[in-house]
Amino acid sequence: MAISDDIEAVLLVDPKEPQFKGEPYSFPKSPDFHKAGQRGSVTGRLFVRDRYMIRQDMAAGLAYVGLASPGQPGSWATESKNYQFWTRATTCGSL
Repeated sequence: MAISDDIEAVLLVDPKEPQFKGEPYSFPKSPDFHKAGQRGSVTGRLFVRDRYMIRQDMAAGLAYVGLASPGQPGSWATESKNYQFWTRATTCGSL
């Protein structure tokens, strides 16, 4: 009987009620964390040119695209102090 009482209590939890007090992370309160209206965006299409395969540019469908802080070539892979954003292009190369 106790098990069914526990299940009923879980089912009656209000999904909009916070499960804990306060924010789980402190970084959104940092002055370095830009609010949504202060952030930029990147859009466009990504193409690959392989003259040995085809004469026309090909859409880089499903390619992974990463944005990271400027630095030495390849430093994005070893330098993780700054924020990185990764996304994947659609099948037609759109970001």
